[in-house]
Amino acid sequence: MDSLGAGLVVAASWFIGGTVGGATAVGAVMVAMPLLTLVLSPGDAVLVACLVGFPATLHLAWSYRKAVTWRDLRDMVIGVVPGSMLGWAVLKFAPVQVLQLLVSAMMACFVILQLFRRFATWRLPDSTLVGVAGGCVTGLVGSSVAMTGAPLGIYVLLKGWDPDRARGNMSGFHMFPMAGAVLTQTFSGMYTMSLLEFALFGLAGCIVGQMLGVRLGRHIDQNLFKRIVLFFLSVAAVILFVRALG
Repeated sequence: MDSLGAGLVVAASWFIGGTVGGATAVGAVMVAMPLLTLVLSPGDAVLVACLVGFPATLHLAWSYRKAVTWRDLRDMVIGVVPGSMLGWAVLKFAPVQVLQLLVSAMMACFVILQLFRRFATWRLPDSTLVGVAGGCVTGLVGSSVAMTGAPLGIYVLLKGWDPDRARGNMSGFHMFPMAGAVLTQTFSGMYTMSLLEFALFGLAGCIVGQMLGVRLGRHIDQNLFKRIVLFFLSVAAVILFVRALG
């Protein structure tokens, strides 16, 4: 396949992922990645995902800016820093496969518990300590098994936020780890002109998809939003389990 054809595949993959992400603020990379790896190596697909993901989260955060609760965002961002440091420390003495199995089991247990009404209605209280703890766990899981969206999705459901507040806070939160990833990879010299060209194709598709997704998201109520997040948590648990076994 020539470079134009590969670029169109990248654009199409991110259009689909962007549509899902625009409507729910979860699952964009998970949806786009299988198509990306049809034309890119897994390593290049991850780099393109970071290059597309950072400006895409900026666009999504702007789209849901009126629903962002800055106190929620502040507390989570404060917590993500020590959480990330803890995750890097844990990696030094714990095999990544063990961590993947533990996180996979955690997500699977959460999804199963949500099937029971007694647990499904339980909510985390609003407090600075809870927000910082949520950010800390998200940073720990993100830095150790590269699955930031999973603990964030669990946190959102446990808070019982309405879909707009959840989408606004999640997209706003994701700006920070995505910015860190892009800066780190840039200073490490990991990007090439070819990857930048593919990222432009992906970003164009993603922005159009997110614009469509934001419109679709207006028709998603609380119950449907919860089902969608639980679905992606289930998929993420399976992905981590397969990675651990592989």
